[in-house]
Amino acid sequence: MIHIHEDDVGMRRLYPLAAGAEVARDLDEAAGAGAADQAPDGVGWTGVHVIRAPRDDYAAAGLTVHDADVALAAVLPRVRDFAATASGGFEGHDPYGSYEDDAYCYGGGADLFVKVEADGAKVGSIWFQVETQDPDRLAKLRAALVAVDRLVPSIVADYWLDRTGPVGDSAFLDDYLHELAIVDT
Repeated sequence: MIHIHEDDVGMRRLYPLAAGAEVARDLDEAAGAGAADQAPDGVGWTGVHVIRAPRDDYAAAGLTVHDADVALAAVLPRVRDFAATASGGFEGHDPYGSYEDDAYCYGGGADLFVKVEADGAKVGSIWFQVETQDPDRLAKLRAALVAVDRLVPSIVADYWLDRTGPVGDSAFLDDYLHELAIVDT
């Protein structure tokens, strides 16, 4: 079972390379909104930027859930039970939470996973979470991102770090994974 706080859903995403310019604009808007909407007391925000899905998504690129499943399961184990809730202690059932018992989620726990959201038989979106500095686990994440990139050339869009770049650009990917390794998780 992977159980996360709902605020972490979709903050680190993969998109087809074709969506790069649109995603970069949205990432810039999100960063600007984060600064502009900072609460006067410095705790929290007065507004929320909603991440916009680009026109060019994985379904439009023809990526099937089956192909993504085969590629990702070769790198990370599939975890079918997935939950995202607002309850801080994760006790009980959160009536506003999201619970899946047949998720397309790959990883070893809440500190590192890749989540595929299905749109029928096609992939609608892919997002991931990483909260580890372990080099072996980060290497697994790299392998998972590259596995998706081999199916459909892709970009990373990290709304926590305000970064985007192509998975196929090894210099970007090296630098991005290095940044993840030094971020205080």
